[in-house]
Amino acid sequence: MQITNETELGNIIRQRRKKQGLTIAELSMLIPCSSRLLSEMERGKRGVSISMALQMLTSLGLEVHIKGREETDK
Repeated sequence: MQITNETELGNIIRQRRKKQGLTIAELSMLIPCSSRLLSEMERGKRGVSISMALQMLTSLGLEVHIKGREETDK
């Protein structure tokens, strides 16, 4: 899946959190971060650090893979 902006990343995080049956408060305790910050991340607000985004993804069991534009899907 290709993610091109903050809103798309936030949607993925929200979908995965809900699929796992977690509330924003529960996920924020796992990371840890404030519920407000997590809510802003899910809404695609700017200002969340890469470190925090990676912690959220890891806490939800998601992985990030980096691929160059010149590489094709195999």
